[in-house]
Amino acid sequence: MGRQTGGKFANWRGVQRWRALGWAAAILAVLAAASAAPSDQAWAQDKKAAAKTVASEAAYNNPQQAALLKKQISALKPQRKGATDIYAIGLAGWATEDVFRKELDGALASIGKALPLNGGAVRLINHRETAQTIPFVTHQNFSAAVHGVGQIMDREEDILIVFMTSHGSPEGFGLQLPSVLARFTPPEIAAVLNKEGIKNRVVIISACYSGAFVKPLVNDNTIVLTASDEKHTSFGCAPGRDWTYFGDAFFNQSLKPGSDFKRAFDKARILIEGWERLDKFTPSNPQAHFGGALVGKLQPLFAAAQTEQ
Repeated sequence: MGRQTGGKFANWRGVQRWRALGWAAAILAVLAAASAAPSDQAWAQDKKAAAKTVASEAAYNNPQQAALLKKQISALKPQRKGATDIYAIGLAGWATEDVFRKELDGALASIGKALPLNGGAVRLINHRETAQTIPFVTHQNFSAAVHGVGQIMDREEDILIVFMTSHGSPEGFGLQLPSVLARFTPPEIAAVLNKEGIKNRVVIISACYSGAFVKPLVNDNTIVLTASDEKHTSFGCAPGRDWTYFGDAFFNQSLKPGSDFKRAFDKARILIEGWERLDKFTPSNPQAHFGGALVGKLQPLFAAAQTEQ
């Protein structure tokens, strides 16, 4: 596999022009403008991007989005009394990069082989090919998805896995919509999960600077895995790839039946360090927190999945 890095971003100066377009036409404009875009580092320094707010997403809080999300929530399986069920929410945040959409699908498939993902999954994707069938990643849609899953699962007994993949900056996780460039900050993600009272959480973030998500989320019932620390970029978000470095190393190469999150993460770190050394990149330094109570709760579920293979 080639070690291409980086990826192209939409031209920030085109945002105002996109606002004059319909959402379907605008996402085509996003894709067409991708070739003129800056890197993750440039985005991190862009003051206009930092000023974006949730209010900018108001155009996407519409009946079509609500209907798409309701359809996914309705497809989830009901919680089984007396059993631990696992549900997942996946976010692919950047519209002009196929790698994030592909990585989301691959990650959920890998999780489903290593664990009994018996509750089902909700996908939120910012991409042209899914714009008519899958809800966008917005602050409101994420909050609604967590709330919807929380209404179905046993919030004390069951487990929620949240996987997020996109570009990132020191301020947060990147969202690219047809006429909006915005961010999910670590405190915002933590606040949504805390508000719903979902006790057992696995949060995995594949993005630059994603180590910033660790501190706001840590507790004994949470596992947090990130592609980098809070001061460095991660790699592999180039066009034509199926995985980022982190996604490939963790989900594709390491999270196999018979493994668990800690063993898979430890193996993935070694793989990533080797790839980065070979390419002479500054180490991304993936981060992890393993809440002891959740690690113990997951052990028999990992074992059950291995037995079923």
